[in-house]
Amino acid sequence: MDIVILSADGGVIPRKFSYEKLVLAGWAGRDREEVMAHVEELKRIGVPPPTEVPQFFRVGPNLLTTSRDIGVLGSRNSGEVEYVIFLENGRPEYVTVGSDHTDRDAERMDVLLSKQLYPKVIPPVVWLYEEVMDHWDELILELRVDGVLAQSSKVGKLLRVEELVERAGLEGNAVLFSGSIPWIGGEMRFGREYGMGIKDPVLGRGISYSYSVHEV
Repeated sequence: MDIVILSADGGVIPRKFSYEKLVLAGWAGRDREEVMAHVEELKRIGVPPPTEVPQFFRVGPNLLTTSRDIGVLGSRNSGEVEYVIFLENGRPEYVTVGSDHTDRDAERMDVLLSKQLYPKVIPPVVWLYEEVMDHWDELILELRVDGVLAQSSKVGKLLRVEELVERAGLEGNAVLFSGSIPWIGGEMRFGREYGMGIKDPVLGRGISYSYSVHEV
């Protein structure tokens, strides 16, 4: 896929990135008590609990997209913001933001199935991981649904990159989604327009991207 590297010194470097695997993490928070509380919340709405935490879902690499518009079935589907790591030869090389768009009705039957149904949206721009690793926990993830802030948290709520990669057991070139952060008020939001972002308050920059959904 074609990406653009935005470096801290203002450089803009286009390149092609080839990958063989697309992996989605789930239940990947650092605080195990919070993770297990979230598992119980999901059980109450019919989502099967994970066999272990974190859990990793390998999906078709073709699901990764930079499209600004995706087709969906019905209204019970939603995006959720995550950090996204590009691995080269198993090592974290680039970071960006992404949305793991998921069918919530299918999630009650089979989580892996629900992950396979919709594209995973990312912007075509990335940062060098080495430029943010020393202040990683200060990065901020946000998601707006139809213009309303629905998710917002520092990435310090989630497992660090190296631990996530190690647990996923990834080698070669791959794209790894981190798992998501809590919803504001504990309420998942459904909508037509999803705006995601990752902010770096230390270097004073951000990556933002938006996409819409339409029923097919």
